[in-house]
Amino acid sequence: MVAGQPETVHEKKGIIVIGVVLIVVAIVIYTLVTSGTTGLGVLIHKILTYIIIAVIIGLIVWVVLKILQKPKVDLVALEKKNIIDAGILSKPPMLKDLYVTGDKEHGEFRLGKIVGYCQIQSYKDLNKIAELRDEDIAELEKKGIDPSNYIIKEDCFIFKRMPWPFSIFEQPKVLRVLEDEHSQLIGDVKIYAVSLIQKYGYYWPNQAFLDVARIDTSIIREAWRGQIHEFLKDMVSIAKRSSGLDSDHRKSLEQRKLLKVPSPLGETETKQT
Repeated sequence: MVAGQPETVHEKKGIIVIGVVLIVVAIVIYTLVTSGTTGLGVLIHKILTYIIIAVIIGLIVWVVLKILQKPKVDLVALEKKNIIDAGILSKPPMLKDLYVTGDKEHGEFRLGKIVGYCQIQSYKDLNKIAELRDEDIAELEKKGIDPSNYIIKEDCFIFKRMPWPFSIFEQPKVLRVLEDEHSQLIGDVKIYAVSLIQKYGYYWPNQAFLDVARIDTSIIREAWRGQIHEFLKDMVSIAKRSSGLDSDHRKSLEQRKLLKVPSPLGETETKQT
């Protein structure tokens, strides 16, 4: 590599910005020297005109692309929104603030105000239950093992950090913890963790970071269910169009209906428009 050559993308962007600034300064100085302040005013007017034209063209292209482009569905974000909506609707009135306890070397700190709460079942080891035969279940019961233990219940706390009225503009955050990872659901709730981690838009206690079955598998299977739902919606739309039940498609068919044209023999013949 040549000495002094930028190595990172950030350095390259910095050089590009400096180069553009130097070019603009050189053009301004040249205009002042050759045409004075009058020429500089004309130059600024032209630059602003070109910028406005470019912005207008860009907006037109952006609108056309948005109209023609099929909206992308973020299945993980959609599932998160569903949890937020359900949690806000089902929040117990006695829940107040959310805290993280820390440990003997890390002090307790406040996460924010609880604005929602709901409980879900995790997908961890759910396939194992589906594969169990009656003999396997009987064998587990003899050992004192409850097959339902393979299903993990998770408590979802929806919280906001900022106080009211600033919290109106804050996006709710979702913390997913196990039943034994927090205190009782009365008043202020304490999460038994040192800190939080963020994966796939959710927050989890730090001890769950390497639990692939709890985090990664759950998110993948939740997205898989969401994909099935989106597929079924598309199938309904296709079925409606194929059967003529869709209003827009039916209107188009009516506009293209066959016209009855009298024939010389006194019978009617059809002509497609």
